[in-house]
Amino acid sequence: METIQAKVSKRLLSKADRLFTGTLDGRIIEILQNARRAGATEVTITNEKGLVTVRDNGCGIEDFSKLLDLGDSDWDEALEKAEDPAGVGVFCLAPRKVTMSSKGKKIVISKDGWTGKPIQLTKVDDPDKGTVLTFADEPWELSVVKRHAVFSGMKVVVDGKTCPQEPFTSSRAAPHPELGCRIEVRERDHLNHWHNEWREHYYDDTIVVNFHGQVVKSTYYPISESLVFLVDMTGEPTGIRMMLPARTRLIENKAFEALKAAIEKEAYHFIQKRGKHTLPHIPAMARCSHPMF
Repeated sequence: METIQAKVSKRLLSKADRLFTGTLDGRIIEILQNARRAGATEVTITNEKGLVTVRDNGCGIEDFSKLLDLGDSDWDEALEKAEDPAGVGVFCLAPRKVTMSSKGKKIVISKDGWTGKPIQLTKVDDPDKGTVLTFADEPWELSVVKRHAVFSGMKVVVDGKTCPQEPFTSSRAAPHPELGCRIEVRERDHLNHWHNEWREHYYDDTIVVNFHGQVVKSTYYPISESLVFLVDMTGEPTGIRMMLPARTRLIENKAFEALKAAIEKEAYHFIQKRGKHTLPHIPAMARCSHPMF
């Protein structure tokens, strides 16, 4: 019987710089996310003579072969269920020359290495506890990195200067473990500077999701009031997913519909606690659920 099988062509890999987060912001997001998933609490970035060095204190790399196995990774099942990692990893740096060291081992990925040329793994005498990446790129300046680091939960230092760290939601956020998130409702003028940094469209970006440091936006108007819904992912299993590989949009799946239902519920709870509203019409079902109406 004749059979065929899926495979990834070298031609596709040669275009990796355009396929996989081919922007400075995309590269910063992907590398910070990898560090966080590896358990890092601190990331240090330095720019010197056209080279960027990223050093983290995570658990390091056990299997270097997984680095160039497109779509695969060493992440455990719990993380897979919570985050749905794309398996892009260091491919976001293609086709740059990248030097990487971890746990006493080192590799140098050249342009040909991204498309299948064998890469030699060498030992180093002074092993790093985490992972160190060095590659040529435009500067990873503090002004760009900090917006991707502020909600990451990690200490991120760029050329000796520490990025700000802020909680994405407050203690008022309502837990929704069935969705792997907590939701906080705020009026637009009660958002902080960093929330507004991500809201390019003042009236349309009503849902702002913190996916462990990576922020994505969506639009949903459950009621007519000017409210913004902050969704902070908790690391619990979730069906909420982002479009791959760049992960800059939410997928409108069943979990997204459940998220919208939860947001609508929280919107009415918010108005109920506030004790006043400007709603032109309240559905009968909502009136039954919320006595103030």
